[in-house]
Amino acid sequence: MIKLLIAMVLLHSALCGSLVDVLNSDGETTLISLIQQAGLADALAGGPFTVFAPTNAAFSKLPQSTLDALSKDTNALANILKYHVVQGNIRKADAKNELTLTTLAGTKIRLNIYSHNNVVTVEGSKITNFDLSADNGMVHVIDTVMMPPSGSIVDMVAANSDFSTLLKLVQDTNLAGALQGDALTVFAPTNDAFNRLGSRILNNLSHNKALLKEILEYHVVPHTEYSAGLYNREYLSTLDKHHDVIRLFVSSRGVMVNNAHVTSADLSATNGVVHVIDHVLISDRHLFSAVKGKK
Repeated sequence: MIKLLIAMVLLHSALCGSLVDVLNSDGETTLISLIQQAGLADALAGGPFTVFAPTNAAFSKLPQSTLDALSKDTNALANILKYHVVQGNIRKADAKNELTLTTLAGTKIRLNIYSHNNVVTVEGSKITNFDLSADNGMVHVIDTVMMPPSGSIVDMVAANSDFSTLLKLVQDTNLAGALQGDALTVFAPTNDAFNRLGSRILNNLSHNKALLKEILEYHVVPHTEYSAGLYNREYLSTLDKHHDVIRLFVSSRGVMVNNAHVTSADLSATNGVVHVIDHVLISDRHLFSAVKGKK
């Protein structure tokens, strides 16, 4: 029996190979090609490393213009690939909700565990295959290429002209500090979404900063909720002091939050995620005051 166990261990070790060998045997030819193009194959011979490996299908979801740009910029390509690699052996059993890991690119990636559907994500990308062992590390297969975020949630809002109204209101209510906290989900209304409220409600809110702040906080969930973790008829408690809930509707047509459609999802920030919505969320408790202008 002991001889058999030793033989099995030796066979497993012989079959593993390096991280590049494991990626090759898993058939992810696009990733291997890009690793070679970026000159990272020798670096991945060290370790131990954990690689979050996008599939060929994951790369095919990227716009061709993005792939073309990366093919012409080896440094940018190398940084994105390094964003998928962390030091050490990280197994599925090591994953914890909201755990952040520092990548070889120097930036962090966030793991989330959604128990209701047994999904684990990294920066919102679903891990579809875990714990592929290599001699010098571990591979987890993911369904989306991770793109490094450019900054925090506030940075993202400030950089997008479609959020100029939201940014002004966040600044007017001194909410920017709260949005710098970690592990947040923001359902971000566009300028058009605020315009749909009409001038009367907007004017009323401009004279009632406390109410406006509560309504803005109603768009913030104090933990990270990527699309892969959302489910139909889910209720999420929000950041406002009354812990009002928003309700999600998930179908083949997309995701709705109360009466708002999510028009762009899973925009990763260094401290959470942003989902863009086309209507402002107002709870029933706030609606009367917002319409009548009550203090």
